[in-house]
Amino acid sequence: MTRFSPLEGIVTSVTPLQSGNFTSYCTLLVYIQTMYQETYQVLVSSSTYVLDQKPIRRGDTIIAFYDTTAPMPLMEPPQYQAVAVVFPCKGEYAMLDYFDRNLRNSGNTLVLNLSQNTSMQLPNGQYYLGVPGNQYLLVLYTATTRSIPAQTAPHRLIVFCSDR
Repeated sequence: MTRFSPLEGIVTSVTPLQSGNFTSYCTLLVYIQTMYQETYQVLVSSSTYVLDQKPIRRGDTIIAFYDTTAPMPLMEPPQYQAVAVVFPCKGEYAMLDYFDRNLRNSGNTLVLNLSQNTSMQLPNGQYYLGVPGNQYLLVLYTATTRSIPAQTAPHRLIVFCSDR
């Protein structure tokens, strides 16, 4: 099972987080509506990785990844702490997961086939010059094979270097 799960939808509002009489201007409360008309609250803090540091605005389509092992409040609508936020283009998909040395994700559902067109970067925007296996990767791709596991040649990777 993958550790990070995506929430995809259209941003309906962005406000500073309020708790009682206190307002946190360092954490945004983002409401998104999915294609199934479900509403979710996503917390975007100063530690959330936002692809290309793009501001989140009402009307944007986003994919927010949250940690499935993190505690979350039981409330309606559900509220998730975003680990990463991506602004997908039409027909573009994103996955945040641990990929082994063979570039196979933890759920055994996707294998990466890197090409010379694959851009590899660190979260700070610098180029990643190594082999990206055995790392958490944010993968952006368009097409996959219909094999099991599916295979793709991603056009962009963000490598989160860590000791798993």
